[in-house]
Amino acid sequence: MHKNADKIPVINSLRGFAALIICLYHFVVTIKGFITNEILLDVFYFGRKGVQLFFIISGVVITLSMVRSKYTVHSFFNYILRRLIRIQPAYLVAILLSLVYLYARNFVATSADVNLFPSIRDTFLNSVYVVPFIEDVQWVNPVFWTLSVEFQYYIFLAICLPLALSKKTILKWGFNSLILIVPFLVASSGYFFNWSAYFGIGIFYTLYITKTYSFKEFIVLILLCTIVIYFKQGIIDLVIALSALSIIHYLPKYSSRIGSFFGKISYSLYLVHLIVGAGFINFMSHRVSSPMGKFMVILTGLFISIIVAYVLWRLVERPSQDLSKNLKKEHI
Repeated sequence: MHKNADKIPVINSLRGFAALIICLYHFVVTIKGFITNEILLDVFYFGRKGVQLFFIISGVVITLSMVRSKYTVHSFFNYILRRLIRIQPAYLVAILLSLVYLYARNFVATSADVNLFPSIRDTFLNSVYVVPFIEDVQWVNPVFWTLSVEFQYYIFLAICLPLALSKKTILKWGFNSLILIVPFLVASSGYFFNWSAYFGIGIFYTLYITKTYSFKEFIVLILLCTIVIYFKQGIIDLVIALSALSIIHYLPKYSSRIGSFFGKISYSLYLVHLIVGAGFINFMSHRVSSPMGKFMVILTGLFISIIVAYVLWRLVERPSQDLSKNLKKEHI
């Protein structure tokens, strides 16, 4: 049964949940030697799967926006400009914070004796999302790799979504095939097509609820997505994908103040948590040894991350979002 596709409030809560579990994964698992309890490490290890939740959410949200606005390739540059205005200012601030962090760590006695400060060239390549395509460049912040995947996704949709919106079956299945077949030809996790079946879960669901695809087409495509995800990423990732889809479908109107708040700042929280939160925890990890002390350090790191993320959202991300929405748009 089709639902009103105009708003899906539960997505805000899913966004917030994804950001929080990614934070906890980095705070608990990636600070070497800080948390040593194997059970805790195993549990929080799954927080890294929040990235896949973000991919599915993007599959729904971006596709829904484009379908509702009757997107065509003639709107390509307007669409890319609006996406850049929406995401780039906060990202550039996060890059700047990362540079400050990488510079400052050189003066901390407990830091590894390696200068990680990037060149101007590498910083520029980070800012335009092309690191996966250039062999000798590293991300200034390890979490930024997903932003490149997302941007590749924006470009893919901008070029190819009109195929899915076409009335011609051959064009639709050309679009579907790109999402379902190319993943087997791609090995790098830095490329969109490595994850395209995840985005596909959200894309195909949106095309179904907007009546662009029939129920039969939707079922076939979701089954094919599950096969791709199972062979590319594994059973756990498949369970996460189907669980996320089920929540979006069966609880679309779910909303909470806490979920809405964390959903609102989720992008900013994702951008800064490894810089400020994990940075603080890493610094304190050499000074705290008791279980309660470690718990308080992680809690404080999370609190600091939330505060900084809120400030970034309030001062940079929200104005960028408003500007993006207020741009004159013919389609999107």
